[in-house]
Amino acid sequence: MKRLITGLCLCFFLQPLLASEQWTFNKKIAVTAEPVEKVFHHLEGAGRKHIAISDDSIMVVWEDDHSGDPQIYLNSIKAGGSSFSRVLQVSTGVEAYEPAIAALTGSKFVVAWEQDGEVYARSLLDQQLSTIFKLSKNNASQVSLATMGDKVFAVWREQQGRSWSLWAAQLGLDSSGLITVLKKSRVEPEELSTPVLFPTIAVNEAGLMVAWEDREYGHTRLKYSASVNEGQSFSEPQYLNEFFSNRNEYDKGNGVTRVSMNSYGEDEFVASWMDKRRGGVGYGIFAAQGSDDSFGPNEKVHSKQGDSLPHYNPATAGNMVGDFAVAWDDYRQGNSDIWMSVYTEDEEWGVDFSPKTASGEGEQSHVSIALDESGNLHMLWVEREKIDAPTRLWYSHGVRN
Repeated sequence: MKRLITGLCLCFFLQPLLASEQWTFNKKIAVTAEPVEKVFHHLEGAGRKHIAISDDSIMVVWEDDHSGDPQIYLNSIKAGGSSFSRVLQVSTGVEAYEPAIAALTGSKFVVAWEQDGEVYARSLLDQQLSTIFKLSKNNASQVSLATMGDKVFAVWREQQGRSWSLWAAQLGLDSSGLITVLKKSRVEPEELSTPVLFPTIAVNEAGLMVAWEDREYGHTRLKYSASVNEGQSFSEPQYLNEFFSNRNEYDKGNGVTRVSMNSYGEDEFVASWMDKRRGGVGYGIFAAQGSDDSFGPNEKVHSKQGDSLPHYNPATAGNMVGDFAVAWDDYRQGNSDIWMSVYTEDEEWGVDFSPKTASGEGEQSHVSIALDESGNLHMLWVEREKIDAPTRLWYSHGVRN
């Protein structure tokens, strides 16, 4: 496993820098229109995969209720552009939630989401959406996507009666963009009597990696499982987060939630999540780096500057040349701002950094990030004037220095 650099925390191979020295961020660009009373935008998909890059196209996906009911929407911008194009509605049902997006080659994308209690997907090429395809068979939700070249993989959860299952599939696209299922299998070998939540997926040359929340023992733990045969079968699930308790035998342990995961390089992964092992100061942001079919030790991402308050909504990103990143939001400056941190030469997380474009007055939160193959950082987030105010989505592009 390369223990080199990272995390929004992004680090690079030759000379690790402070996060503030990694990129020069351009002026933020509005993704959605001016805030409207009682309209709220959400970037809450499993794994927080709301932004993707293919060639010179950057595509973003979200859920909002400006039509009166929650629906899924897309918008795009060209690399270096000054404005987004036009909003497209993706979902077609009564209500839709928690989308994910992933990029293929040739400015082609796949988006998946929950709609009326089922999971659907469709592709997008040249601003044209394909026919909708249903992935699930039973009540389903919380879908996540990953791509490698032109290969597309999805993971989601299903519920039948009181039983839960976690499914992964390789998807195919025909010449018209219509989606089909090429392979499909359970991640857990049998149906479960306790919920599985917010699964996320990543893929690289080593294979597939899936991570999720598990409540088998009455408290939430994070599990992961790998597949070396493109999802035909998965390894026995292992625990991702280290169980931490400093009280007594009845202690359920540290709470964890909302794992985000991406691949970087040829065969490595980075996962990050919210973790309450720091006592009474709320969630911290923890991460682990993985290679092939296993993960290394847990590490606290944020620096001591942020140790006295809670942190929220971690997101990860990676690229094929080996860069990777982690981002989150917290209130250390009085408002909710987007923060990042860097892995140093000493294999420690460095001083946190908050880009000016995503900090300051108002509330900035729920960041989603992507890295292009040049190491440039693309960032999407929710912004509002104050808590409970209507929201707007913004985008900023950090050019690698």
